[in-house]
Amino acid sequence: MRILFICSEYEGLIKTGGLADACRGLAQSLLAAGHQVTVALPRYGALYQHSTTEWQSVYFHLAGRAFGCAVRHFNLDGVDIALVEHDDFFRRDRPYDDGEHGYTDNPLRFAFFCKAALEWAQQTEQKFDLIHGHDWQSAAAAYYLKQHYGNSSLAQVPFVFSIHNGAYQEKCAPHWRHELDIEPQRHDELNFLAMALRYADKLNTVSAGYRDELMHEPEAVGLSGLYQQRAADFTGILNGCDYDIWHPAKDPYLSANYDTDDLSGKALCKAAIRNQLQLNEAKVPLFVAVSRLTGQKGYDYLLPALTLWLAHTSSQVVVMGTGEARYCKALTLLQQQFPAQFRFVQGFSEAMAHQLEAAGDFFLMPSLFEPCGLNQLYSLRYGTVPLVRLTGGLKDTVKPWPARGATGIGYAEPDISATLLALKQAEELYAKARSYRSVQQNGMAQNFSWPKAAEQYLALYQQALWVKAH
Repeated sequence: MRILFICSEYEGLIKTGGLADACRGLAQSLLAAGHQVTVALPRYGALYQHSTTEWQSVYFHLAGRAFGCAVRHFNLDGVDIALVEHDDFFRRDRPYDDGEHGYTDNPLRFAFFCKAALEWAQQTEQKFDLIHGHDWQSAAAAYYLKQHYGNSSLAQVPFVFSIHNGAYQEKCAPHWRHELDIEPQRHDELNFLAMALRYADKLNTVSAGYRDELMHEPEAVGLSGLYQQRAADFTGILNGCDYDIWHPAKDPYLSANYDTDDLSGKALCKAAIRNQLQLNEAKVPLFVAVSRLTGQKGYDYLLPALTLWLAHTSSQVVVMGTGEARYCKALTLLQQQFPAQFRFVQGFSEAMAHQLEAAGDFFLMPSLFEPCGLNQLYSLRYGTVPLVRLTGGLKDTVKPWPARGATGIGYAEPDISATLLALKQAEELYAKARSYRSVQQNGMAQNFSWPKAAEQYLALYQQALWVKAH
């Protein structure tokens, strides 16, 4: 099968979150299964460092305006990367915003990207069997494919759309409908995600649990009616984990490697992080977190819970991340308040992300909502017991202690008291060395590989092809 991805991020090239990991993980697994994969991606400023081979010019009209761009290619681990090059739209330091606010022309930028990708797909000698769009940045392609290409070679190509985070919808003023040639007869706001929900042939999101949540408010963020209308075409497929990258036995970032049978290297990793961050060596659990600092990640109740808990515990906590200024300020104050126990590493380092996964005894993921989550999958493999709020993909991948076969600590309510109880429960588990080791070993035995996920995507693709053919 020849598959075209239309996406705005791809791990190893441009990444702001899990979307990039998911796109690359799935592409590589489809390739390994014998399929051809091409990834259409905007050529952001950082991607000009990559040399390209062949290229094509693409011209088209959008709402009466003439546009043009180049589509340049290079190969990344067997996947053809097709970079849509337009300096004014994409040669910027950041993909979506200036660091504080989204670019005001984002609707045009990504509608242009979608139209350019489809126009190139129609012109290229390589004909695609299926197009797979990812998140709102690809949503306009679902509309254009149905409304603008009905008499073209793309008319029988199905469009599958993946929702990686239903909170990101790109709502914009009604005038954009006319400027982007999208349903100009309507005068309500334009919602890119809603457009894809209406026009894609098949829909999926990145876990079964999140799929169920999107059927209702407030999780659907106003779109529950659309999800319900498309229920028969909407499924949940759990993201995979790239165990070639995330495996403690061969991780090059670790000061010592280890595996299920010999965890001595994990203790060395813990000692190394403590030494690096000037935390005292002590027989207490180390809690770690690597995340975006946003309300979605549960910081509105995690921060006050940590403040209450750290005042009465000797446990240690390290949080690394970037995000909203108010959370960064609160975490900085928390370090000042508890200098012997708490460290805030503002920023992101791929090396330290791996090192923290290996060093921790527990990994904190108290998310308000979590479509899939990847860090809990990494944590399970690294023997770092995940402490999660049971929502979305976290509920699908972590079995809470003290249940039989438990792999982590889990709780339900998104509030301070429930988070505080979960922290105390983790300490209780850690104090029971045999029980902790059992939960740790159960987690390390889990397998959430991308090939398993790719099989489900291929089944979804076949359904989309059948619907299009009939």
